[in-house]
This record gives sequence, structure tokens and C-alpha cells, in this order.
Amino acid sequence: MDNEIQHKRYKRGMTLIELMIVVGLIAFLAILITSYLRSQVFKGNDAKKKTDINRIGIAVEEYEKDKNCYPLTSQVICNPGTGLLPYLDKIPCDPSSKASYFYEHEDSVCPRWYRIYASLENESDTSYEAYIGPNGAYSYFYGSPNAPEVTSSPPQGGGDGGGGQPDTNFYGCFSGICTLIIWDTNRPGPSCDPNYQNPTCYGQCAGQANECQSWD
Repeated sequence: MDNEIQHKRYKRGMTLIELMIVVGLIAFLAILITSYLRSQVFKGNDAKKKTDINRIGIAVEEYEKDKNCYPLTSQVICNPGTGLLPYLDKIPCDPSSKASYFYEHEDSVCPRWYRIYASLENESDTSYEAYIGPNGAYSYFYGSPNAPEVTSSPPQGGGDGGGGQPDTNFYGCFSGICTLIIWDTNRPGPSCDPNYQNPTCYGQCAGQANECQSWD
């Protein structure tokens, strides 16, 4: 009789509470693993962004040595990415947005300074600088030694990195006409490449070569 009772106990299986504990543990481990993998992806993307921007910066400096001017935006875009030949074979795209890195330069047809910006995803990165660049939308930059000092300022419309149109207007070439374009908060940055911070687009709209193309 005792053996029969023990046998029934063994066949009873898990209670609801035991099952809930097991499911909770599995969910907790899944969250930990997902968080870790997400963090590693962020770190990998950020490392690539910094490497990319430094490579572009070196090429831009070499360009300036030969031309006595830094390049315009139309030459520093990742599609087709050949604007800095022979100094750089292919201009890389931002691995997160798949768009060109944001290239800012002096408002001139012969720029004397430049900066290149990216948004880092890992806020604990030692290179992370919150709310820098146009609209406070970026957190890392590389620039010429003579570029104006970069200041930190939360974006318009709030401090979440995505509010509003920045103080500076951006323009792009459409059918040969320099046209005002919007600031895309999902990028973040101007809604197409190449873009310019001058209402004349520095005279780059002749022909179709510099048509402003959507990055997505």
C-alpha cells in the first residue's frame, strides 16, 4: 500500500507554482542574454562608427593638402562613396542608419574647417558626448583642429534626441534646383544626401550628379 502511494506521488508531476518558477527563471535568463547581446551589438556598431569617421577624417585631411580646401558635402557621402578617391576607396555608411555620416563644414565653397558626426549607442562609452552637433542629435565627432568649439545643447522640442528642426536649415538638389529639406528625426539628420547648409547648395545642383537621394 505504501509503495502504491509513493508511486502516485512520483507521477503527480510539477505543481502550478513550480511551473511558474521555472517559466520565470527562463524568462529572466532570456532577458539577461538579450540585454547582453544587444549591448555587444551597440559596442560593435560604435567601434565601427569611430573607426569609419577617423578614416574619413584622414582622407579629408589628405584632400585638403592637395586642394587647399576641405571637400563639400557632395563628396563625403557613402552612396556611391567614391567622392574621396584616391584618398579613400569607399566612404563607409553608418552601420545603424545605413546613411552617410553627417559632414559639417564652414559655409563656403572652399571650406577651411569640417566636422563629422555620429550617434553612439552605448552611453557608457568613454567617447560619448551627449547632445552635440546640429539639433544636439549626435554624441561623437571628428574634426579639423581649427574647427569651432563643439558645445553640448539638448535638441529643440526636448532632451530625447529627436525634437524639431534645428536652427540651421538644410538644402538639397532636386531637378537642378536647390530646395529646403527637412530634418529627419529617425536618422537623425537631413532627409537625403547630399545636403548643404547654404540656400545655393554651393552651386552643386547643375546636372543630375548631386541629386538629393533618400538614405533609406
